[in-house]
Amino acid sequence: MKKIFISGILILLIVPEIISQTSDSSQINMNGVYAELYLVRHDFSSGFVSINYERVIGKKRRANLRVGIYPDFESSISFPLTITWITKPTKNHHFEYGIGAVYRIEHYIDPYVLIQYREWFYDIPAIMIPLMYRYQKNAGWFFRGGINLFVSWPTLPSPSLSAGYKF
Repeated sequence: MKKIFISGILILLIVPEIISQTSDSSQINMNGVYAELYLVRHDFSSGFVSINYERVIGKKRRANLRVGIYPDFESSISFPLTITWITKPTKNHHFEYGIGAVYRIEHYIDPYVLIQYREWFYDIPAIMIPLMYRYQKNAGWFFRGGINLFVSWPTLPSPSLSAGYKF
């Protein structure tokens, strides 16, 4: 009976040390830039690619603030602003989820007016909900793929792929 009891105590002391991993999140680089390719065009922009900057925030390094620029090279430019969270930041494979908004600046030239001038419009055409798979190491290249759900009229799930670099 003593051998079983001592064996049980040793297992309880040794197993957590064997299966535990270091969770040193201070090794994770804080900044990243990436290009995101939207596979479905949205109603509020004709563009397909956005360039983004993200910054890791928080003590556990799970949250990211993102700001991007998303031009359509015709009449509007959009700025996606999101906050996202990732699962298990010290590992390589993540589920990324978040919420944000898209701010748009658009110009319009009325073709039926004799004196041509631009009218500028500023609005938030959509709420953005990213649901992504993310592969990243603590530094270097990372990749994302998944759905950006744009809640507007109409609500549109837009598949996207991203590649970037953490520094």
